[in-house]
Amino acid sequence: MAGYYLLATVLCLAVGNALATAVVLEGTYNVTQVCTMVKAGTRIGGTQSCDYFYTCTSSGPKKATCATGYTYNYKTQSCVPTGQASCYYGLANPCAGNTGNKWVPHVSNCQAWYWCNDDKIAGNGECADGLKFESATQRCVYGRCSSNVAGSGDVSICSVVPPNVYFGATDSCKTWNYCSDSGVLSTSACNSSAFIVSTGECGYSSYPGACDRVTSDPVPTTCTTLGTKQADPEVCGSYYVCDGSIFQLNKCPTGAYYDVAKETCVLRQTAVPIATCNRCQDTYIGFANAVDDKLCNSYYYCEHGEHGSTSTCPTGKYFNEELQACDDDNDLATYVIDNGACSGAKATDSSEADEDSAETKEDTKEESTETKEASNDTKSGAK
Repeated sequence: MAGYYLLATVLCLAVGNALATAVVLEGTYNVTQVCTMVKAGTRIGGTQSCDYFYTCTSSGPKKATCATGYTYNYKTQSCVPTGQASCYYGLANPCAGNTGNKWVPHVSNCQAWYWCNDDKIAGNGECADGLKFESATQRCVYGRCSSNVAGSGDVSICSVVPPNVYFGATDSCKTWNYCSDSGVLSTSACNSSAFIVSTGECGYSSYPGACDRVTSDPVPTTCTTLGTKQADPEVCGSYYVCDGSIFQLNKCPTGAYYDVAKETCVLRQTAVPIATCNRCQDTYIGFANAVDDKLCNSYYYCEHGEHGSTSTCPTGKYFNEELQACDDDNDLATYVIDNGACSGAKATDSSEADEDSAETKEDTKEESTETKEASNDTKSGAK
């Protein structure tokens, strides 16, 4: 019993300090979200200037500025003398610092280019339809203009994330991405249940924090009421809080889910989660209750934090997560008290009894009406 109270105390303290990730946006480029896709310590570029960069940490992106005369080179993740970097964002003169003749890209049009004669713009133009300018090879090549992934908005992800590293995605736990030296994006999916960002390899979603980056809402929804909360429809242990302009992502501590009734994080077993979220998160049991406020007879099998198809208990039974089996409905009223996934559920018999009672009342009402009409007919005939 002492262990339970200790756990509850730790949980209360942890809930009070649940992680809140501030969102850094540059137009439609969600810097915070892209940072969740790469290993901690990775540096990524900005899109408003070449003078700064972000270092991705477990608490979000940290902005830093290069020294005067230096420009951030996203390919080497370092500040280099201006003119030696492959960065052209925010530059009034994209040829600045250049020596010799060279073609450089137009940052707002992937088909366009500038011709540099030393540090002066000597000309400009565009590639033909179906081609894009590739700065690495200094020529027009076949390909699509956009190499976007969730979180990067209208920015090519390979123009901010360094090349030759594997990184994840925010719309799928299995997906991995890779940028080549020439800026070509490759995307595929793991055969296992997750791509682990911290290791850069495929693994399982049960790995701590493996799928924390995945969100159903890649760019936080705008809002106006400070403090308004919104559950994550897929991740039971995540929710959003309005900061007055956008929803900020918050995460419950391990072992807790966001309770939509109490609007706070509580122990997984007692939490009333949003109906669409995955209750296999943070649990190693074989079978788990699906969110079911009707009969509590829906369940699924959990493996590595993911669930299979939903199954249903026979009529007159509900699924008991503790027993790992379908149990008699007689105990359902007690079960729902401490099992939030089934909050509001009623036994089949009681539901049928309510329906039978309603039908009986309707039949009685109809019989009463018929008797009354017959009585009136009799009185009318007597007259």
